[in-house]
This record gives sequence, structure tokens and C-alpha cells, in this order.
Amino acid sequence: MSRRPLIDLRMHDGSRHFGSLPEHLGAEPPEWHVIRDAVPALAGAALSDFVTDEVTEAWIHFQWRGQRFAINNQHGEWWFFVDDPSCPDALLAAVLEHFETALSPRSAQARSLGPLAPSCFRVVVDEVDGRTSFKDFASLPEAAAYADDAASESDVHATVVDGDFRVVQHGKHY
Repeated sequence: MSRRPLIDLRMHDGSRHFGSLPEHLGAEPPEWHVIRDAVPALAGAALSDFVTDEVTEAWIHFQWRGQRFAINNQHGEWWFFVDDPSCPDALLAAVLEHFETALSPRSAQARSLGPLAPSCFRVVVDEVDGRTSFKDFASLPEAAAYADDAASESDVHATVVDGDFRVVQHGKHY
């Protein structure tokens, strides 16, 4: 899988903010429950604390491979922290990949297909025969038209992501 860039921002408590993922407001079920429930799916991870007001904010703490992690939603993003700033980047990347797949499987799938220029768009199509195909475009209107055509001709799922691998549109069956 193509890796998401890591952040190295040291916090006042000595921890490292190492990554961010987009928060999808109004999601059902709430994303803090999706993240909490995804912790045990990370082989060997153990949830150590979960606090939420069930309205705007959550803190999720877990341990994995001898490291202590925290996840918190801030400013429309999920922020990822590790207590030990010297934690190997490979573990940090694996944590981000795991939770990106839990929160936005389409974004994770599009990222796994290789790099995409920041100003471009990728359409990922789940074909009727179970294959996945994709095509990159220089503009959103072109990508959206392709996604709509794919969804209409084959009655399949087609997703448009931007250069940051954020889902921006789903193909519409017309």
C-alpha cells in the first residue's frame, strides 16, 4: 500500500502527533464507535480507555506492540498520537493504514493503487466480476462523469477520490 505521510509534531506531554485522517461528521454509526470497535481488529491491540460526550468529541486509547496510542477528533480530523516519539515509523504507518481502512475503505483502496498527483482525481470501480479497476483524471467533472457512467452501465459501485485520497463523490446510477 502506498503510505500516507507521517507527521512529527511533539506535544507538551512528550508524545508525538504522527498522523491525521478526515473525520466524517454525522456518520452513522458515529466514527468514535467505529474507531473503538476497530482497535481489537488490529491484531494484538488492546483498548485501554474510551471517553466520549457522544456529541462532539472522543478520546480513544489503546496499546499495541509495546506502544501506547491515543486518537482524538479535532478540527474535522482524527489526530493520532503515540506516547513514545521514537516509535518506529513502520508501526505508525500500520496504525494509520488500519484506521483509514476502518473509517474510509474507499480511500484506503484508492491509496493502495499507487500515488496520485495532488490536483488529480481517481475513480475506483468495483466491477461486477469482483475485480477493481481505476482511472485517473485531471478534473473533477471528467472523473464524476466517468464514475456516473460506470455506475449506470454496470450497476456497480464507483468512487471518486481527490489527490489527498478523500472521497469526494460516488458514481450515480442514471
